[in-house]
Amino acid sequence: MTKKTNKKSANAKQIEPADTSEFLAKISKILSASLDYKKTLTNAANALVPQMADWCSVSMLSEDDEIEQVTIAHVDPKKVAWAKKINKRMPADMSSPTGLPNVLRTGISELYSTITDEMLVASSKRKSELDLLRKLHLSSVMIVPLSVQNLVIGAISFVSTSNHRNYTEADLAIAEEIASRVALAIHNSYIFTESQKALTLRDEFISIASHELKTPITSLKMYGQIVHQQLSEQGIDKTILTTLSKMNGQIDRLTLLVNDMLNVSKIQLGKLEFNEDSFDLGKMVRDTVEVVQASAPKHRIMIEGKVSKRVWGDKDRISQVLINLLTNAIKYSPHEYKINISLTEKKNGLAEVKVQDYGIGIDSEQLGKIFNRFYRAVGPDEKTFPGLGIGLYISHEIIRRHGGTLEVASSKGAGSTFSFTIPFSKPKNRP
Repeated sequence: MTKKTNKKSANAKQIEPADTSEFLAKISKILSASLDYKKTLTNAANALVPQMADWCSVSMLSEDDEIEQVTIAHVDPKKVAWAKKINKRMPADMSSPTGLPNVLRTGISELYSTITDEMLVASSKRKSELDLLRKLHLSSVMIVPLSVQNLVIGAISFVSTSNHRNYTEADLAIAEEIASRVALAIHNSYIFTESQKALTLRDEFISIASHELKTPITSLKMYGQIVHQQLSEQGIDKTILTTLSKMNGQIDRLTLLVNDMLNVSKIQLGKLEFNEDSFDLGKMVRDTVEVVQASAPKHRIMIEGKVSKRVWGDKDRISQVLINLLTNAIKYSPHEYKINISLTEKKNGLAEVKVQDYGIGIDSEQLGKIFNRFYRAVGPDEKTFPGLGIGLYISHEIIRRHGGTLEVASSKGAGSTFSFTIPFSKPKNRP
């Protein structure tokens, strides 16, 4: 990279090489502390003063190629406001052949080891500007571009007002290394911000789509039931009635998928609703098993143990968790038809429900991801099973909100055991 360099001062002072790596490590730590790029730039500028400069400013190019001074730091905090006023009174001219505008335009660093009064006169358009520049007591300046993928997005200005610090090529090399790390931090912040926007748009779309789908699906379900009842009363061939029953079953499945998408959206927005009260856990489990068993005649769901005390929570939400676990147990046990549910009263004020299957199991590498949103387990043939991968995520959030835990123990080819806890009484401190 070409640098614009004037004659160096004889008393030029460099940062000692022994201190450089430690200082760069400090800057990197600051840059990684936040994904808010303006906050990051402010912290970085403050860290560069007084180690690298008596004052330091970071400027960015806007979409309209306007220069925006994002932050400025000075050894004397009282002069920061004054420096900002100067920046407004003397806005940069993008056509200028030197200085910040030229660095932003060309992407080439500029180093001025010694600032002379002749240089101030040459860069001033009016006497008032010259008077201001002379009051700054500039002795040495470095201006380094911030570039991302060969695109200049801004620049850092390092200014010395002390005759004991005149920048050298070695200082410029350090400044350019700092600038590359700052530019990377800005790029990462931009990627994160854009990804968050995309996630927000996705969640909003899922929420709107789910709401819009619920009405036609409900109507379709109602009309299907009416047709089934009318045909039954007319003594129509049972084959047609069986087909209608299968259609209703698919409508029920579609309803569950839409509800799951809506629940995910509510979780992300912190609006998942709960209607809590004390209820009989054993009865809820038996009622839920009866519903699930009717749709899975090949599998045999057995209930063991009991919980004599009532538990606290949203009965329908806990039933939703159990349905998800049982549905998964059935799905991932295509050749093993036994599923066990066990109920236990724990000593820590919690009731525990375990769902054990003897199916394909879960590889140890997948266990840590199983409760992630949209994650789907992979079977022995390395293929994923049908589904959106949100049932366990929703279940985990529901149990967490109840003050309990949802855990899994499994190994490939040996089945899985999912267990969740729910309190007997309302938790005092709950997320």
